[in-house]
Amino acid sequence: MAARNLESRRLEEELARLRSRISELESLQVESAGRKAQKDQLRFLQTLIDTIPNPIFYKDTKGHYLGCNKAFEQRIGRRMEEIVGRSVFELFPDEIAAKYDQHDLELFRKAGEKAYETEVVWADGTRRDVIVTKGIFTDSEGNVAGLVGVTHDISDRKEAEGLLQKAHDQLEKRVEERTAALARANLELKMQVAERNRMTEELRASSEKMKLFAYSVAHDLKSPSIGIYGLARLLRNRYGALLGEKGEACCDQIMKASEHVASLVDAINTFIATKETPLRLERVDMEVVFRLLEDEFSARLRVRQVCLTLPRGGITIRADKLSMLRIFRNLIDNAVKYGGEALANISICYSETADFHHFKVSDDGIGIKGGDAGRLFSLFQRHETANGVEGTGLGLAIVKEIVDLHKGKVWVENGKQGGTIFQVLISKDL
Repeated sequence: MAARNLESRRLEEELARLRSRISELESLQVESAGRKAQKDQLRFLQTLIDTIPNPIFYKDTKGHYLGCNKAFEQRIGRRMEEIVGRSVFELFPDEIAAKYDQHDLELFRKAGEKAYETEVVWADGTRRDVIVTKGIFTDSEGNVAGLVGVTHDISDRKEAEGLLQKAHDQLEKRVEERTAALARANLELKMQVAERNRMTEELRASSEKMKLFAYSVAHDLKSPSIGIYGLARLLRNRYGALLGEKGEACCDQIMKASEHVASLVDAINTFIATKETPLRLERVDMEVVFRLLEDEFSARLRVRQVCLTLPRGGITIRADKLSMLRIFRNLIDNAVKYGGEALANISICYSETADFHHFKVSDDGIGIKGGDAGRLFSLFQRHETANGVEGTGLGLAIVKEIVDLHKGKVWVENGKQGGTIFQVLISKDL
């Protein structure tokens, strides 16, 4: 019985030892599994930061490196085994290491994050502009355990900023130069405007003087010319028998000359009035104008056996009626005077465009020489066919002045089968 109890107790003790051993093995298994999980986690974290292209490192509170990523290894040209456990003074020149250590100490004194911009030298010797960002990390109990640093390369950005700043400076310089050039141009323009205003004022004053002079001359010439005409006619009528044939011829020449002077005075007054009198714009029925011209020239044309063809009906334009009458009176008179003995037909035709009323005054006379066409509208200009024909040389100048006032154009050309064609455009925008 005692032996059986002893065996039983021995078995119970052995069982207790087995249970204890099993418990220890289970604890070791759990601990091993935990270490494996922790190791797997660390491997994952290392792989994770290795995939980040920015250099990353982390240190303990004494400034010794605890680890880094592949980019940091490339940054300083050392493997992790050569980095872990060392301080900046063992990896970098003293001057640079002191700066790094100073930043670390400031961060440990005032926990948080810190970022600063600096220049670093890569392992291959290239200098790069970077921003270094550092932050404190703590242990499970919340105590400061070290710091983590990340280096961000901003060299490309700095270069781009430099190029942008350079472009900006160049643009600023060009803007300043352009502004200065515009200021100079503006000053020159003001001077030109001032000079032009001065010249305009002088021209206006000169024009006023010329106008006054012309009126004075016209007034002073017309009265004596009328008086000369009257005296010459009186002399011929009363003393023609005593003067003889030559004396009467001289009186006729004096009368013709005085008539020409009076006509010239009237033409000058008409030209001045054309330039000075404002247009009285209205809707003008051109058929009325052409009927007045037909009545005015009918006797002269009948004597010369010249046919005048005019457009009829439906032509209404906005213009100055008296000016239209002067234009076509002068052009018909010009054709009658200078068309020569062969003149048989004068015609006026009408057409229109989107912008102009187009009148064409043509005749079948002797025409003009090409060199005369450009000068006919100038003051006191007469073409070669005017020899022996009375005229002042102002008729076509008056036509041009009126057409210009009506925002139009006038020119002359020879007809394809002889004769002369005057083209007259009157603007619709009046």
